[in-house]
Amino acid sequence: MKKFDCSIGKKLAVPLLCFAFLLPAGECALGAEPLKWTENKADVRIYQTELSDFYEISFLNLDSNCEESTYERDVKNGIRLLMINGGFVPEPETVLQDGVVYAPLEKIAEPLGITYDLTDESGNYLTLKKGDTTLVFPRYNESTVLLNGHEMAASYYLCDYDYLYVPLRFVAETFGGKVQYVDDYEKTYCHEDNSESPNWVKVSVIAIEMPNGTKPQYVSKDGLEKITDVSVQYQKDLIAAKEETNQEIEQKFYYDASAVTYTGKKLARFYVYELKGFENFPIYFNEYTGEIYSESAGLAFAGLHKGFINIGFMLS
Repeated sequence: MKKFDCSIGKKLAVPLLCFAFLLPAGECALGAEPLKWTENKADVRIYQTELSDFYEISFLNLDSNCEESTYERDVKNGIRLLMINGGFVPEPETVLQDGVVYAPLEKIAEPLGITYDLTDESGNYLTLKKGDTTLVFPRYNESTVLLNGHEMAASYYLCDYDYLYVPLRFVAETFGGKVQYVDDYEKTYCHEDNSESPNWVKVSVIAIEMPNGTKPQYVSKDGLEKITDVSVQYQKDLIAAKEETNQEIEQKFYYDASAVTYTGKKLARFYVYELKGFENFPIYFNEYTGEIYSESAGLAFAGLHKGFINIGFMLS
């Protein structure tokens, strides 16, 4: 776990049916609009609960402007987050079967920009379309597909749980997407190897970029300059706030705020940066919007929030 994290975790202490009546201030009650995927909205936080294999995933609902939580169970290989075009898909409910990740069609169709029809006039079981590309699954649970009318063996099939599941990578790449699978998010980006921890859960991220007619507006150098400026100003504001309240300013507040470096890594459309002394909390820069996201500091053991690292919280 991160060295700045609090030891107190969120607890799932009441039945879920009662949960809406005991929500903390700022969170949503029953009747709120359902969580929806939004491009470039990368806010997400993951909390432990009292149940060892049960995790709370918190998203910001843009319709209500408050946090809403879903829950995911660590069945065998950790938990998986799904990001498409810079936005996390709430409750992706992905399934790992025979080494292949499957996802519910109705949850990924809009983010991937595809339309679908079940059992069309020709008797085909499932037809997916985007632009000039048509992918047909002629029959349920068979691996032969038709791509623009040409038969091919896909080695994948449809499976049905609570939803109709399709092979995620195959479908995304068929329609021009690029898929990045991060097997262990914290180890890859936060320099955290928690595999020996008894409370450890591996968080994997499936990040997909789908073509949508727009191009990136920024490069890594732009991100480095903007994040450095924000970092320096953040420190100035932090010290000024202490001076205004006549608080003692300890030496730890005089860290090198300009010591920002580009790691050479990307998480889909996000360039990844580090601030010296806070390497466990990577900083992300969106190459399309120029927005900054950072690793969450606090009760969450993993997650991203919009804005700069909350260093003030860590140093308090």
